[in-house]
Amino acid sequence: MKKLTMFLIPLFLMLSCSVSDEDLATDDINGHDDNSLSSDESDEQGAGTDDETELPDDNKVDENQTTDKEDNTPDEENTDEEQTVTLQEVQQLYSVDKIDSIDLFWKSPAMAGFEKTVIVRKTGDYPADMNDGTIVYEAIGENYSDADVEAGTEYYYRVFACYGELGCSKGIFLLGKPCFSQLDIVFVMDVSTTMKEMLGTLENEIGQVWEFTDKNFSGETQFGLTVFVDDVTVTNSGKTFLTVDAIKSEFNKWYKFTSTNKQTQSTAANGDWPENSLDGLALTAKGFEWRDAGETLRLVILATDDTFYEKPQSFSSGIAVQHTYDETVSLLVDGKMRVGAFAAKKGGSTGTTNVEPGFFTDYNGKPSIPVATGGEVYLIDDVNAGTLHIYETVNSFIENTMCKTYDDK
Repeated sequence: MKKLTMFLIPLFLMLSCSVSDEDLATDDINGHDDNSLSSDESDEQGAGTDDETELPDDNKVDENQTTDKEDNTPDEENTDEEQTVTLQEVQQLYSVDKIDSIDLFWKSPAMAGFEKTVIVRKTGDYPADMNDGTIVYEAIGENYSDADVEAGTEYYYRVFACYGELGCSKGIFLLGKPCFSQLDIVFVMDVSTTMKEMLGTLENEIGQVWEFTDKNFSGETQFGLTVFVDDVTVTNSGKTFLTVDAIKSEFNKWYKFTSTNKQTQSTAANGDWPENSLDGLALTAKGFEWRDAGETLRLVILATDDTFYEKPQSFSSGIAVQHTYDETVSLLVDGKMRVGAFAAKKGGSTGTTNVEPGFFTDYNGKPSIPVATGGEVYLIDDVNAGTLHIYETVNSFIENTMCKTYDDK
C-alpha cells in the first residue's frame, strides 16, 4: 500500500493531500486478485457441454477461495469475484442397447485433476443433478454395463466427470432402452387347400428365422405352431419345438395335408370359404406354453387367404366357432401378444369378395387385429408371387418389436 506523507508548510498556507480513488479500491480488497478464467482461457482448459441445465453446487469452487499475491501484482487484476473453472466433460459418450443390458462407453477427459466418472440413472426424465436419481457407476474406467434394467423401459443417464475439490462437470446426457431377452413365436396357419404354397415357403424359410432369433436373443427362442380350417389344432401340445428340423418336419406334414381338404382333427370336408382364424388365434393365446410376458417378447404370425366366422356362427361341417372377435382380441391384448398377419384383400368362392376387415381394415367399427395388438399386416399375395420373403418379413417384425413395451404400439 502507498503511504501518505505530510510536509510542514507556512501557517498561512494549508495544503491537503488525499488518496486517489484507485488506491482506496486497492486497499479494500486487501491485496487479493481475480483468479477466474476468461472465456477464452476456459476453452483452453476444456470446454463443457451445450447443456443449459444449472450446474450442481459442488461443480463450483468455494466462493471464498482466493490466492495471495505479492505486493507488486498489478492493482487492476484484483477483484472480489469467485474463482470458477470450466470442468471438461467425458468424451465420445455412446451406448449400445442390448437384449438384457445397456452398455455405456466413453473416453475420460484429459484435463488435469480428473479423478473419476459418475453415472446417475433415472426413469421418466433426465436427472436434474447428481442427487436426482440413482448413482449406478462411480469409478475411473471408460465403460459400464447396466444389467439392472427391464426390456422396453427407457433409462435416462447423466454422466459427470469429477475433479476432487474442484467438483464435477455439468454432465452430459444419454438415453438407453434395452430389449427383450427371449422370444416366444407361434405360427397360426390356415391349412386349407389354397394355402399349400404358403406352407411350403415357410418350411423352406423357417431355418433363417431360427438363425436370426438365435443370434439376436440371449435366451432360447420358443417356436410353436397352430393349424386351422374349421377346427383348430395347437400342435405339439402347445410346447416348443426343440430343433429347427423338428419344426420344419411339422410344416412339411401340414404342407402335405393341404391337399386333403379335410379338417385338422377329422375327415369332415371343408366346404366353406371363411376359415376359423379367430379360434386359431384364441386357442393359441390360451393353449401355448407362453413364458413370462415381462421377460419375453410374444409374437403370433397368422397366415390366411380368407375371412372368418365368429361366435355363434357354425361352419357347414357343423363345427361351431368358440370365440367372438372381441373375445379373441381381448385374449391377445391381455396376453401381450402382437400379431403379424399375412392376409388377403380379395377372397371367397370367386376370389372377388372383400376380405380385408379384421386384417387390413376395421371390423364392425373396431380396430383390426394387427392394429389392436400393435402388430403388422402383409399381403399374402406378394408371398405367393415371390416378391415378399416370409423370413425377411418375420425377422423385420421381430427386430421392430424386440425393444418395445407392449403399450408402445
